[in-house]
Amino acid sequence: MTSRKSRKPGKYKVCILAAGVGSQMGEFAENINKAVLPVNNKAVISYIVEKFPKSTEFVIAVGHKKETVTDYLSLAHPERKFKFVTIDKYSGPGTGPGYSILKCEKYLKSPFIFFTADTMVLEDIPAPESNWMGIAPVKETERYCTVKLKNNLIYQLDDKIKTDNKFAFIGLAGIKDYGDFFAALKKERESTKGEVQVVAGFKGLIEKKLTAIGFTWFDTGSLKGYSETNKNFSGGEKKFDFSKGDEFLYFVNGRAIKFFVDSAIAHNRFERAKKYLKGLAPKMEAKKGGFYAYKMVPGQTIYNTLSRGMVRDFLAWARKHLWKPVTLNADQKKKFDAASLDFYKHKTLKRVEAFAKKTGMKKERTTVNGVEVPTTAELLKRVDWNTISRAMPSLFHGDLQFDNVLSLDKKNKDHPFMLLDWRQDFGGLISVGDLYYDLAKLYGGTIISYPLIKDGMFTVSMNDTSADYKYFIKSDSIDAREELEDFILKNGYDLKKIQTLTALIFLNMAPLHNEPFDLLLHHMGRSMLHKALG
Repeated sequence: MTSRKSRKPGKYKVCILAAGVGSQMGEFAENINKAVLPVNNKAVISYIVEKFPKSTEFVIAVGHKKETVTDYLSLAHPERKFKFVTIDKYSGPGTGPGYSILKCEKYLKSPFIFFTADTMVLEDIPAPESNWMGIAPVKETERYCTVKLKNNLIYQLDDKIKTDNKFAFIGLAGIKDYGDFFAALKKERESTKGEVQVVAGFKGLIEKKLTAIGFTWFDTGSLKGYSETNKNFSGGEKKFDFSKGDEFLYFVNGRAIKFFVDSAIAHNRFERAKKYLKGLAPKMEAKKGGFYAYKMVPGQTIYNTLSRGMVRDFLAWARKHLWKPVTLNADQKKKFDAASLDFYKHKTLKRVEAFAKKTGMKKERTTVNGVEVPTTAELLKRVDWNTISRAMPSLFHGDLQFDNVLSLDKKNKDHPFMLLDWRQDFGGLISVGDLYYDLAKLYGGTIISYPLIKDGMFTVSMNDTSADYKYFIKSDSIDAREELEDFILKNGYDLKKIQTLTALIFLNMAPLHNEPFDLLLHHMGRSMLHKALG
């Protein structure tokens, strides 16, 4: 293989193919383009873009969920030059990478780098001063276009067949003789399993000398490959996947970017931060589609600095700056009461139903951690929903737990804390919510230590009649709970109601998370609700 060359900011473009559906990506493909899936909190396509000088011009083929690619890049790399080419057909017979790059041809009248959006490499990218293909060793040749080499030159390409070839084309290449590449591609238009491939174009470069360059390759085009890439770039395997398939978080170019499949959530969070949490949450910089962005704020979460004094200071700060009472007129009060009932009762019933559907659990275990517990349906019938939904109108966060609060520089005495990942609404309302919901969320975070959950520090086991769970918690969380309970009682809030709400919150969270954490939440929620109801 050739020695590594340093990249040069010469006169060439970079073409990234990001139009495909990503059929091997499971439910992710339904929500987002695979180019924008985060690897260690940065989109795959960002790793590609950042390989090149800032003056580089990018031609990007987009199709499936194209707005997730265009919106993300506009927020993550606003200083870059992107030309987006919409591919009219990106699924079914006759489509594929060959079809996509032919649609980009008129913007590629110069040497260019060819990059597929599911390829990541560690090394710098050589300029296309010659024709070259990026290769890496593979075992299953049937899945790839593989190469035959002699004196480091490629003399034969075999597309997705069983062969004794050792190396595969990784979806990265430098194309100097672009005219010959496109002429050969248009002449042959080779198709494999209904897809138009780019192999014919590269075959047209073999007589021009097509060099092989080895790379450390990460293939993010399948669930398995994506998971392994995340493991490598995060520095180790996550013991429990705490992520959700309909929202993602990115840290890039000094910005935090959040994405939601439901763009209304992004819109409401953006508006709440600008209008109602101004000065309490990071300053919003931009919003586009399901994305919003804000400048990253230096600090540590309270979970990482947890102490009795820290909790005491935060609660005093929240009472002064966050939980400001909101006065409602008769009409507003009527809407607020209706929103509270819907938020607590009807949403809970829907989430419990979603959990049963997700898990296929037709019959609940009668014993939880050795204690007989009624079914969820029986427990919910015993809840006094009028009392639960008798909310205390105030400014609110909505997902207030210590992982969502930054402790800032101690020199900032007026605002030593910053709120992260706030909820988008309370029963559809963005200006007012229930103070009790924030307190219940905080209380839940002192019972379950979410950082320890992410480290897999819990177990769940079940048989036909019983469920047993166990989780670890640090002593500082127990201290934090005691401080919170003191605060609740001293300020005249109803601790029993907060404990009931916390149990309902766990039941609501269960269908949103992966197994086995969903089972832990469900059975813990049942157990806590049984105890809270007496």
